[in-house]
Amino acid sequence: MAAHELDTFFHPSSVAVVGASGRQSSVGYALLKNLLFGSMRAEPGDAARQLGFDGPVYAVNPKGGEILGQPVYESLAAIGRPVDLMLVAIPPRFVPDLMDEAAAAGVGHAIVISAGFAEMGDQGRELQAAMVTAARRGGIRVIGPNCLGVLRPSARLNASFAESPPPAGAVALLSQSGALITGVISFSQREGFGLSAAVSLGSKADVEDEDVLRWLADDDETRCVALYVESFPEPASFLQVARHLAARKPVVALKGGATAAGAKAASSHTGSLAGSAAAYRAAFAQNGVLQAESIGDLVNWSRALAHQPLPAGNRVAIVTNAGGPGVLSADEASRRGLELAELSPETFAALDGVLPAVWSRNNPVDVIGDATPERYRDALNILGRAPEVDALVVIMTQQAMTEPLATAEAIAHAHHEPSWKKPLLCSFLGLVGTEVGSYLDEHGVPEYNLPEQAVGALAALMRRARWLQRDEPAAPAGLPHPKPDLDRAQRLVDEARDAGHENLPLDRAREVLEAAGIRYNRSAAAADEDEAVRRAEEIGFPVVLKVISADVLHKSDVGGVELGVVDADGVRAACRHIVARVGEHQPDAKIDGFTVEQQVSGTEIIVGVSRDADFGPLLMVGMGGIFVEVYKDVAFRLVPLTRRDALAMIDEIQAQPLLDGARNRPRLDRPELAEILLRVSALVDAVPAIAELDVNPLVITEEGLVAIDARVIAAR
Repeated sequence: MAAHELDTFFHPSSVAVVGASGRQSSVGYALLKNLLFGSMRAEPGDAARQLGFDGPVYAVNPKGGEILGQPVYESLAAIGRPVDLMLVAIPPRFVPDLMDEAAAAGVGHAIVISAGFAEMGDQGRELQAAMVTAARRGGIRVIGPNCLGVLRPSARLNASFAESPPPAGAVALLSQSGALITGVISFSQREGFGLSAAVSLGSKADVEDEDVLRWLADDDETRCVALYVESFPEPASFLQVARHLAARKPVVALKGGATAAGAKAASSHTGSLAGSAAAYRAAFAQNGVLQAESIGDLVNWSRALAHQPLPAGNRVAIVTNAGGPGVLSADEASRRGLELAELSPETFAALDGVLPAVWSRNNPVDVIGDATPERYRDALNILGRAPEVDALVVIMTQQAMTEPLATAEAIAHAHHEPSWKKPLLCSFLGLVGTEVGSYLDEHGVPEYNLPEQAVGALAALMRRARWLQRDEPAAPAGLPHPKPDLDRAQRLVDEARDAGHENLPLDRAREVLEAAGIRYNRSAAAADEDEAVRRAEEIGFPVVLKVISADVLHKSDVGGVELGVVDADGVRAACRHIVARVGEHQPDAKIDGFTVEQQVSGTEIIVGVSRDADFGPLLMVGMGGIFVEVYKDVAFRLVPLTRRDALAMIDEIQAQPLLDGARNRPRLDRPELAEILLRVSALVDAVPAIAELDVNPLVITEEGLVAIDARVIAAR
């Protein structure tokens, strides 16, 4: 859809309300009043009309008459003048025929407020399909049904049944939920920040999220897009548009319903940890979309991203007139990946010249409880120019001697100095919704009720800056891994499937991953204990023995693994113990022999793949071994991924000290792991018959990464 095809939804020349009603509790009444007077709160009259839509507004109802001083036309045809946009609030069974009538009258755009379509089951879906068919036959674009409507504050267009519009601003809100829009509108009115547009998509029968995102990409008023969504009919299409938009403007998304939708049965560790929530997190991360976890984050981050410059780094200075909130903000900054800036001697000297002798002489910069507006301004002027500071958070608590409004004015003045290039966020505790808080927002400085919220918004600015500054690292040289042979991997999987193996035998699974270029420890298969002894002596002690059985998915769970075997007698004993334990736990399992492997010690990680129903292959990396599903310290990305994606995944693992060699452990070679992730990505991209796989554990050793175990599950 070309961007101009949506223009009429935001800038119509004329609007008709089909289903206009004189009953004040009806949606048809609210739509008409909002268009005419801008708000349900307005008292009808000439003065209020100046606050409403500035083009012709037509009321349509077969009963005729007059509503809110407007004549009511019995049909669209009866209007006799062009109608750009119609709002529909009539029973759903009449809507398909209305589309034919609208097409005949030259209407090109419709917002269907009416509910009772696909959300009502099979009959509703049939009705919705009939509506879409009729609309497309007549060349009509449709937002809805079952939606709140569209608001464009700068154009005084309140084409919705929201009680009143938000102030005009720079954040566009796109939501599948109309109620979320009305909640954010109330918040924006209280806080003093504005919206460039608010669009409720409802059931998305025609116009989709990506259609509106394309339009917003070219909208000069919109500097940030906030998105609430529950489903994407075509995720790949959405991601393509979202990535294009994110390259130009920040996008913050809140995904509803992901957790419940993610429950699934799976055979691999990766499959059991993956799900819709993981897939969406991966999709958003790879395409530059900042994923919020709450409505508060959605709004707070968007306000900062719309109005503040991006930081050059992650070093933050906190200015406060109260010690406790400053300390808590410092804690939150650390949790969010921000660093407290180390102030230089020059900065200390400058601050000494404007602050009382008892100031903290540290960061957070405590300007003392009796801080005047001038003291805040002077401290900000110094820190705003300090090269060691990338961003600032300013906190004020109200004391008897505090001048909140004058302080807000001083902060805004400092921020608007031509030389100011750094993000500045504020928290005036207890003053949310007051003249003071709204003053700062109205002057481009987001103000938050709690300092932790300001720090969280600053972290979002930092993440945005990092994504825009990303580059593609070079491939590492001299890896101790074999070159990939994906054609061979394909043949191995096909042969296994032809032989009836859905869960590939361990030796065959290892062959598949070795063909993908993954280095394994020395290993050999043995049919019985005598052969196991010979193989162990060839490999060298100590060794590990594992059961070979297509019926056993998780060998450790059934006692199918024996570690630290140091001699021939131990090999024989281990084989017998494994047979006994597997027989006890899984009597029907057919044991085909044993794998004898070189024992490798080090920190264990996992690499795996599962397939998401919407997004396709989903690759995972994290802390591995037998506790992977207990600790769940993993990160996901969609396949195919870039080297940059791979390194970002590794950075998301929480147990970074273990990867960095804590307590004399071998240190992870991150470029090597990134290369392995890329090879696994290429494998599952080239061999779609692989439904799930685990490389677990992949061991960090002094000589590099060595795979120990493998699980490959072929699609049925």
